[in-house]
Amino acid sequence: MTGRTVSALVSDASYAQARMYFLDELAQRTGVFTVARVLDLTGDLDPAALDAAVRGCVRRHESLRTCFRVHEGQLQQIVTDHEPGLRILDLRTLLGRDTPPDEQDLVAELARQEAAEPFDLRRVPLLRTTLIRLTDQRAVLLLTLHHIVADAWSLDLLLRELAALYRAHVTGAPDGLPELPLQYADFAAWQQRAGTSGAHDRLLAHWRERLRDLPELPLPTDRPRPEQLSYRGQELSVPLDDRLAGRLGALCREEEASLFMGLLAGFYVALHRYSGRADLTVGGTTSGRARPETQNVIGSFVNMVVLRTMVRDDHTLRDVLRATAETCHDAYDHQELPFERLVAAHGGARRANRNPLFQIVFQMIAEPDDELSVPGLGIRMREAATSVTTFDLVCTVTNRAGRLSATLDYATELWDQDTVAALGHAWQRALRDLAERPDRPLRDIALAEERPYAPDVLPDELRGDAALAELPADAVLTVRDPYGHPAPPGAVGELFRRDRPDGPARPTGVAVRSRGDGRLTAAPSQDAAPAPAPEPSDNTAPVGPMERELAALWEELLGCTGVGRHDNFFQCGGHSLLATVLITHVQERYGADVTLEAFFRQPTPAGLGEAIATASDAAGKTGAAGADELSALVDALERQGDHA
Repeated sequence: MTGRTVSALVSDASYAQARMYFLDELAQRTGVFTVARVLDLTGDLDPAALDAAVRGCVRRHESLRTCFRVHEGQLQQIVTDHEPGLRILDLRTLLGRDTPPDEQDLVAELARQEAAEPFDLRRVPLLRTTLIRLTDQRAVLLLTLHHIVADAWSLDLLLRELAALYRAHVTGAPDGLPELPLQYADFAAWQQRAGTSGAHDRLLAHWRERLRDLPELPLPTDRPRPEQLSYRGQELSVPLDDRLAGRLGALCREEEASLFMGLLAGFYVALHRYSGRADLTVGGTTSGRARPETQNVIGSFVNMVVLRTMVRDDHTLRDVLRATAETCHDAYDHQELPFERLVAAHGGARRANRNPLFQIVFQMIAEPDDELSVPGLGIRMREAATSVTTFDLVCTVTNRAGRLSATLDYATELWDQDTVAALGHAWQRALRDLAERPDRPLRDIALAEERPYAPDVLPDELRGDAALAELPADAVLTVRDPYGHPAPPGAVGELFRRDRPDGPARPTGVAVRSRGDGRLTAAPSQDAAPAPAPEPSDNTAPVGPMERELAALWEELLGCTGVGRHDNFFQCGGHSLLATVLITHVQERYGADVTLEAFFRQPTPAGLGEAIATASDAAGKTGAAGADELSALVDALERQGDHA
């Protein structure tokens, strides 16, 4: 751990921090869980004042100078007195040359590298601020944090406080920032006390009942699911019309529902049509700041809830809205249970290629409408471009000064962009019908336009089907859902044929999936069925000293006896933090660089013994060596210019 530590400020981590630490280890510290923003600055910038503002924020918020360790089976946060200051990359000379590099491309590459650079959670700082000087009047500020110390709410706080402290430094006026009644470690301690005192028992009982027999939601995919999560993703914008939002808001007020609930209801309609299922589950997010004293504290407070709703064919769209509202009210009334405790209580086998409980997230973020204002400086904020997603699909609606916008972040290993765009279009149509015709039955709603296909797009495996024999060259094929409506691209439907363009459409009984790119594939072309639960252990005794040691460690961590060599860690009561503790013990005891991802593939004493036997003894490099990649890129460009 770098920096000077204050040993008195060592405390247990919060549940959210434990989850994030586990996920970061599972992703092998690849920079997946960084939060990054880019601020374009124009005007008379005072770098010294900006550096002082950064240091002032770090002094105010302990989270910004915190790192983590696993000690005696518990994740701890360690508050240091390390103050990461502003780093400056001055490109003015480089960009002022006769043949300078393209400024926009260079800044984009620097921002990409900064956002992708991983953090080591065992070291401070977990915040990076980099100022790129472009000209005397233009600069770019890169803000990068790890999600374990900050959520989206925290990022807004950080930006407002940076502006207030900068303004105070350049004007000499007071910064006007309120005193903080507590620090994040105080919240974590309160949360841990609630967990050990039985305060969560009622919430656990409620959620166990809500999630009884929870099924997976099988959306058709363009490619089979990989064996492990890669987190590779892309973002797609989905326009939301202001007039539509206004009409939808009026309906929601009539039904005593929030606009979020109306938007989610439309999303449920699209998921129902794509999956063919009535029992639909997505993940939702909450701020986790129910206690008023947490409102101005930077830290990882965000919590997740399970939003499970029944959407049946005989429902009207208004029925779907009411069911969605009931689901949301129930979930948010019981939101204080940490998601990590819910996952552990739900149990079941964990798989390396799936998140627990849900694979799709729907969330709404309210961005502040007040502009950052500092003397002599214009500020424009934008998100750094990323190519990661932590779930199969994340739908994010942003409310910015009353204007709505939406994005779909999707796993590129599962879907093509055209398919996701079609899903977004189906959601838009569902919202339009919900706002304009809420009392129409769900079965009467068409989520796509009719799309004709020529016979030559049939895949080879379908050409020999008797129902498709003797197709004329000018025949027209269409794909329809179970209600006779055009199936949205990406969904599975029945193939209909018209032997001449103006002829009647006849069902063929052949199930196909229409791809967003205009192709047809044979059905089912969807995510592979969930892996069956492991068979009950045969309780075979551990073999050899290593397996016996691992079984004993199992028993110590899980509080059980008689662990066999094929017993599954998670089915025996293990959860994410305990898995992290287990792997930490293994790394220290055997000097083996065994990853959580490898453990997930075979979470048994026998499987872990094999992973230890095959693991390299060399410790994985953390990313400290790459801390100066931005400077290296600039130096290389300058050397190229010197030799030009």
